Amino acid sequence: MAEYEDKLARQAASSSAGNDDSNIEPQSNWDECTTTFDSMDLKEDLLRGIYAYGFEKPSAIQQRAIKPTLMGKDVIAQAQSGEEMVG
Repeated sequence: MAEYEDKLARQAASSSAGNDDSNIEPQSNWDECTTTFDSMDLKEDLLRGIYAYGFEKPSAIQQRAIKPTLMGKDVIAQAQSGEEMVG
């Protein structure tokens, strides 16, 4: 665990210094990737709203972060800016 925290600290320091983070691999202790909004066990009215706004499939960060959040897990999620279009 300490090794993981050290790596996160180095990544944060690198990011705040304006360094290029494009070679940093995502870190996760969650291995499930939910590829559709329908399979996320969301409430029906929320699903209708998501589809009404034109979203068809979750982004990479949404695929990994929504489900554990709904399960009550502690989640820290960060997507690289400019990686995916929203809306």
